[in-house]
Amino acid sequence: MVSFALLILLPWFGLKALLPCGLLLVLLHARLLLWEFRRPAFWVFLCTPMALWLSSMVFFFFLEDMPSKWIVAVAVSALIGLYTENCFAFYHLPSAYQAYALENLSLVIYVLSAFFFTSGAFGSQLFLLLPTWIPMVLVFISVLFATTAVFWVSKIGFETGRPYAMIGAILFAELYATLAMLPTSFVTNAAVFAVFLYSFLMISRANVLERMTRGMMLRTMGFVGVMLLIILLSARWF
Repeated sequence: MVSFALLILLPWFGLKALLPCGLLLVLLHARLLLWEFRRPAFWVFLCTPMALWLSSMVFFFFLEDMPSKWIVAVAVSALIGLYTENCFAFYHLPSAYQAYALENLSLVIYVLSAFFFTSGAFGSQLFLLLPTWIPMVLVFISVLFATTAVFWVSKIGFETGRPYAMIGAILFAELYATLAMLPTSFVTNAAVFAVFLYSFLMISRANVLERMTRGMMLRTMGFVGVMLLIILLSARWF
């Protein structure tokens, strides 16, 4: 929250404080995770809140009105705080940890991070004339890691989740390139990207865990269909 507040209230000082704030966030979470650098859990639990913070910063610089900035600041800070609290319970108070809390939070965080990051990427193409291939490569890497992390937290091994992560990374890099050609705003494109990523993670995870049912598919596809209709019908087309 400190980094957001500084950027809003003291923009120039806030820019200088971004690196110290980011390092402090890393150190605090590393301490919480007992500095276990050799365990995959350490890197998954450390990178998840950092992915949200970094992607929200990318999105933050494209916001113009003050209320939107404060909404993003409060929402991201609250979500990181909730994730940290559950990590603390998982590591230090197992009896207080609620089952599937980190699994569900990880899914929400990576979908929201995808929205923030792709908003910034589409915005960079629009305002900075950034070539499409650069964000495509970053999207590939991001989806590859996000899928691997969500699967691992859901107790799916790296070997099992690797094909899904690779296929998802390729598909979403192509989806990014396709959305970049639409005559819509960068926020609309990012929202569509995030909805598709949510459906991919939900369905692929359920398939691997053998939880795929007709009802689950209908609920997921129904949610995706409604969200896409709302996004595209309310979008401003150029």
